[in-house]
Amino acid sequence: MNRLPLFLFVLPFIGFSQANILNAKSPDEIGVTSAYDEVDSDEEPLAYGFISDKDVLFSKTIWEEINLDERVNFPMYYPIDTLVVGKERRPLIHFLLKSAIEGDYPVYKKDNLKDVLSIEDLEKKRKYRVIRAGTDENIGLERIINEAGSKEGFLLKNGVDIGEYANMDESLLNDDDYNEYESKMEELIFDNNLLSEEEYSEEIFSYSDVVKYRLKGVWYFDKRQSDLRYRPIAIAPIVITPRSKANMKEFNDPNMKPDYVELFWVFYPNARNFLHKALAFNDKNTSKPISFDHLINSRRFSGYIYKEDNVYEDRDINDYISENALMQLLESQRIKEKIRNLEQDMWSY
Repeated sequence: MNRLPLFLFVLPFIGFSQANILNAKSPDEIGVTSAYDEVDSDEEPLAYGFISDKDVLFSKTIWEEINLDERVNFPMYYPIDTLVVGKERRPLIHFLLKSAIEGDYPVYKKDNLKDVLSIEDLEKKRKYRVIRAGTDENIGLERIINEAGSKEGFLLKNGVDIGEYANMDESLLNDDDYNEYESKMEELIFDNNLLSEEEYSEEIFSYSDVVKYRLKGVWYFDKRQSDLRYRPIAIAPIVITPRSKANMKEFNDPNMKPDYVELFWVFYPNARNFLHKALAFNDKNTSKPISFDHLINSRRFSGYIYKEDNVYEDRDINDYISENALMQLLESQRIKEKIRNLEQDMWSY
């Protein structure tokens, strides 16, 4: 009777990352893959296979947002404190960021995968400076507003050329474009040394800053296989903006809503080989972890659609249903039902 609680306590500890624990001759061998398992392991992910355009009866491109606050998505988020677990247990952002910095594949600024984000710009996003909001009229953001009315005006007043951003109407920008605009203005302020050290703070990117992921993918019907299938195209980690993080820390207001920004976009097929070797925690069977590639391709996550390809230049749901979260979720569900019904109707009529 006394052994069962002990067994339940020990089981999570010996699972998942404790590779080779049953054959280890010393503690140093725990977590080291045995020669037998190395021979038996799959080095590459299962290839997608060629799909002819003629075989695609219909397709629909969708963009989803994966909120890491949901329990089913925890394997993508944890562990954020990597000192208390084995070196092979890391969150999804670790593998995406590590491979990007090492130059294993290019990363992009937008989901259209056209503008490449340089390693230097990526490093700036990891280690960034933030203008202090301040309550003193001579400090940080307050000084900028009092002297020039805006960051754009502050730059122009100090003789800085802001190029295409001059006279830009901020009210016409969506959230992502506005955050990019604000980041560019702050970057120009720092590059031209227009602030003293007391007017800004330095922030360091951490894994816990990644609170969401955005996933672009295609649902298509393969008429040869008579099957509706899903193919991920691109993925992006979403982080709290440096400005929001600094303001939340400075004002210590729990009700302050943060702003979010896309860190970078990755063409998913480029990342498959790396995500195939990166293991996610399997809560149902700790001795059989699954790869992040398998997790994403098999859609073992919860997400909601925030955009679909449409005639209105692929506008977001938020662009035509604003400030109503319930109606946005219902619209997301409507798009899901529309895709599913396309397949169902083929067999019904």
